Amino acid sequence: MLTLAGHKGDVRTVAFAPDGSLISGGSDRTVRVWNPVTGECRTTVKAGQIVYAVAVSPDGKTFAWGGRPASGAVTSAVQLADATGKKTRKLEFATTGIVSRFDTVSMTLHTEEQPMARSVWGLAFSTDGKYLAAAVRRPGSANIPYGAGGCFWTVNEKSEAHALPGNDIYALAFATVGHALAVTSEQSVLFLDRPEATEAVTYPLTANWSAGVAFIPGSALAVVASNSFLEFVNPTKREKVTRLKTGCRTIIALAASPDGKTVLAGGRPGAVEVYDTKSLKKLTEYDFKIGGVHALAFAPDGLTFAAAGDDGLVVCDAAI
Repeated sequence: MLTLAGHKGDVRTVAFAPDGSLISGGSDRTVRVWNPVTGECRTTVKAGQIVYAVAVSPDGKTFAWGGRPASGAVTSAVQLADATGKKTRKLEFATTGIVSRFDTVSMTLHTEEQPMARSVWGLAFSTDGKYLAAAVRRPGSANIPYGAGGCFWTVNEKSEAHALPGNDIYALAFATVGHALAVTSEQSVLFLDRPEATEAVTYPLTANWSAGVAFIPGSALAVVASNSFLEFVNPTKREKVTRLKTGCRTIIALAASPDGKTVLAGGRPGAVEVYDTKSLKKLTEYDFKIGGVHALAFAPDGLTFAAAGDDGLVVCDAAI
């Protein structure tokens, strides 16, 4: 295990680039590019706001990040940068919120929908780099964010954002082949054969919100986080769901290995558990002493993985 020192505060998001570099972001309002073998921080980019999500294009030439909106902003935004960290383009999109006003004359409460910037918590490129999708969340009770919708862009076109179905999207992921997109929303997960699709294969979830979803490479299945359970489902047609109880109280992060043989699950408490996707047995678990786990990612070669948490960022050998 290698600890990557540099972030101050919790590390919220992590992703590997095709060349094996590691991209991370967190509450210190930076995006960092690492050599995960030596632990060297190659680049530090000042993001301006807390970073909740990063994603890297399949060709490695672009990475994107999103997070808490700037003070006074009325639109949400995703920032693009080149491989050196130089900011290249900002993608803005409209999000709304309900504003309440009490009329002291009529003694009535009025509510209306108004433009309101939201925090970007999910980002994903399609495997061919054609699409970039984003999911936003809004503050909720008990300091738990609720899903607040999502959108997508056609990256190589200067097109505006297109809304994804539903105003309560929480997390999302693209398939490892093609343009299929999974989005989790309130008590359900939807699988679209492409971002523009108007129909979806939908599964109900026992959890109010699912913080993680991933397609399993080389498999007909996807895996969804549902409280403390992993649910294995067919993204193309409704079939019987296979549910697997984990040791996590709440699963926050998921990652499927590039060969599709294993799935990582992490969240609260802070252990990272490894499951075999065929036998559905737990193979091992790690406690990296980084507190609650926010994000997990496999390296492109599948030999290592990264875990980001409340108390830091680590890279670990994936061999069991």
